[in-house]
Amino acid sequence: MDDEAGAPLGPVAGIDGFLLGCLVDAVTGMVVASRSDHDDINLPAAAAAAMDIAQALSLLATELPTDGLEDVLVTFRDQLYVTRLINTDAEPQLLLVVLLDRGQANLAMARREVRAFCAGYAG
Repeated sequence: MDDEAGAPLGPVAGIDGFLLGCLVDAVTGMVVASRSDHDDINLPAAAAAAMDIAQALSLLATELPTDGLEDVLVTFRDQLYVTRLINTDAEPQLLLVVLLDRGQANLAMARREVRAFCAGYAG
């Protein structure tokens, strides 16, 4: 999808192996913006799953001696999911969810680009 709804996600669409990116309301799971290079990915399911995982880990992080949740990485045989909370102080809290082809993506570079996108988006 290359329309205006996916325009904010242009920078993450350039990550090697990019399949899907979406901004998700961290409380409701509602997709705020999305961009996909593949029509066969279930966007609502990916967004809801990322929100559920991030919420569960945030609850766990409150019980552990940490300084907060940074990002969540979920690996499958063929895909990588990188989920990161964009803004902790603003409402609504947004998650960035990026789905990558595992065979094409460089995880370290992808995390760096996701972190840079979130810093720029929140700032």
